[in-house]
Amino acid sequence: MKKYLFISILALISVKAFSQDTRFTVFVDPQFSWMSSDIKNVESDGSKFGVNIGLNMDNFFAQNYAFTTGISIDNTGGNLTFENEKKLKISGTDTTLNPGSTVHYKLQYINIPLGLKLKTNEIGYLTFFANLGINGGINIKATGEVDNFELDSENISDEIKLFNLGYYIGAGVEYSIGGNSAIILGLTYTNGFIDITTDSDNKITLNNFAIRIGILF
Repeated sequence: MKKYLFISILALISVKAFSQDTRFTVFVDPQFSWMSSDIKNVESDGSKFGVNIGLNMDNFFAQNYAFTTGISIDNTGGNLTFENEKKLKISGTDTTLNPGSTVHYKLQYINIPLGLKLKTNEIGYLTFFANLGINGGINIKATGEVDNFELDSENISDEIKLFNLGYYIGAGVEYSIGGNSAIILGLTYTNGFIDITTDSDNKITLNNFAIRIGILF
């Protein structure tokens, strides 16, 4: 995993070296994530705090318009309450949970977004922007905890599919600190639209609301 992450970052830096219209953002996104179900007997039970850390690249094809991509490590998850018995695969072994059990999912993804960024001309020290696009994720870690059950950060990777996909929309402001550098503050909403679990009886999607804090250079 570390090898592929290093190669991806190196590829982004190479693009920057050969383009005069490309800018990087190093960011940290504090976020609240939650999981949603499409059936009534599986309910979302609150959100989970996490952090998404990474590097974005804006490749401008016009003065105020850019294609954007990047890479990040996303620490996310959510809580689900199962009204009926739930079979949870822990380290490859099926475990039956009692009705009413709440599973706390702790998930980690490598995210690679692809989208469009639109921004205004600079107004004083400020530039306002909006962005939207598709966010693809590769699951690299999945652990779980269950209330009133001897399950504490156990491996539940067999419960989680390898890929996640969702759309995102966000807006924010860049505050110039000299030259091409700026501080970025923004808000982003991401809505997953594919099932992230291997359970075929229901569809579970992953969503989040994040605060973007970054440095543009």
